[in-house]
Amino acid sequence: MEINNSVEVPAEYVGSVDRATIAAIVDLWYEIMLDDYRVNRFFYTRPIAEQSAPLKIFLTAALGTDKHSPTELAALLSDYFMTAFARGNAHPSLVTGNDFAFLLDVIGGREIRTVTLLCEAHSHLFKLGPDDENYDVVLEILADTLKKLNLTEPQATKIMAMAEAARDAVLARGSVVLQAA
Repeated sequence: MEINNSVEVPAEYVGSVDRATIAAIVDLWYEIMLDDYRVNRFFYTRPIAEQSAPLKIFLTAALGTDKHSPTELAALLSDYFMTAFARGNAHPSLVTGNDFAFLLDVIGGREIRTVTLLCEAHSHLFKLGPDDENYDVVLEILADTLKKLNLTEPQATKIMAMAEAARDAVLARGSVVLQAA
């Protein structure tokens, strides 16, 4: 497992969303996400305001005009992952879908991938096993949020493109290193 500990934002996204817009999007998006049974299980049971505050800080730093180093952005992102996904009361489940996944590796049924975390705290989310279907739900909720907030089409398109561009990083996808026999 690799840890990146360096977050870089492409230049075309810097300065694209102001602080007030970020706060409005995050507040409504979070409220809808925590009410949606398809994705709410990933989040810790802290109050919405407590969970969303570090995300607002990260997005404002990442998308604002003030310069932040990739290491500073990684630290802010780590704060968000700790607040939203780390559980102080986590207990191992009796059986999960991944408990016997190693058998597929042994018999050659799936690819073995390098996991690349955005920061150390990203492991809290990744342990919960999010996949593309979950990410699609997040994007669906984001699109609905942007419509409800009446963002302009160009701004909504840019925000959706940013969210889609983060898919592989959030899902901790590294490159395929070998194929099981």
